Amino acid sequence: MAQDYYNVLGVSRSATDKEIKTEYRKLARKLHPDVNSGDSAASERFKRVNEAYEVLSDSKKRKDYDEFGENWKHAEELRKAGAPGFGGGGNPFGGGGGSIFDLFERGQGSHDSPFNIHGAQMRSTVEGVLEITLEEAYHGATRRVSLNGAAGSRTLEVTVPAGIRDGGKIRLNPDAQTEVMLRVKVLPSRRFSRKGDDLVAEVPLSYIDAVLGGEVEVPTIDSRIALTIPAGTQNGRSFRIPGKGMPKRGSGEFGDLIARVKVRLPDQVTDDHRRLFEQLREIEQSTAAEKSAGR
Repeated sequence: MAQDYYNVLGVSRSATDKEIKTEYRKLARKLHPDVNSGDSAASERFKRVNEAYEVLSDSKKRKDYDEFGENWKHAEELRKAGAPGFGGGGNPFGGGGGSIFDLFERGQGSHDSPFNIHGAQMRSTVEGVLEITLEEAYHGATRRVSLNGAAGSRTLEVTVPAGIRDGGKIRLNPDAQTEVMLRVKVLPSRRFSRKGDDLVAEVPLSYIDAVLGGEVEVPTIDSRIALTIPAGTQNGRSFRIPGKGMPKRGSGEFGDLIARVKVRLPDQVTDDHRRLFEQLREIEQSTAAEKSAGR
């Protein structure tokens, strides 16, 4: 019976060489005959794992396998004969610019050529990029996308989980023959940068409040909070506000918000400002001289 080498190793069709190697090593250690003496089932599975790794770890063999499946060893002959592979052309997501994500790779199968050379229907894997805002990553969201193929158009509902990170993946199985894998791209935010589950916000602070201390408003994803600034705060100092960052998936907890101070100098200096600054400079110079004389 034909076997799916990706399933044998427990990896997706978009797995990197490193991911394939890592999973192979785990299985090889677990199933090795020295560890499972007398276990014929483990021995048989060990052979399948090695067979799968031999193909998927070799870029040329993997390409042939992705195109012709179990007939990968005859790839050159099949190509010369013009036999259809599993990969197909065209974008299965309709609507041109109306699509929410862009097709970037096709795995085994396609909606345009869903049969192998023996006439058996194969599973189609389509991968794409889903762009979301940081706010959608925070709250979670629901998107609807259109999927076009030989069987017609379908609308799929995509649930974006709260706290998902840039590069996270969402898998959909609209039917028994189709798998849709979306890689999430979190768009840059004008208000925040993200570090893991923490958010970083730049907070403007007047030079007077930096010197004397004061209170400033700090933005969060869905509100604003007050932050007390101590006297003598230097430019670039950061304040950590617990629990105001991104949701930590599956835990019910949140990361922190890091408020980074950016001290603002006045755009214009009036005569009154100048007199006060000159007096302040005289005080600073006098204090420095006293310290120097007391050494």
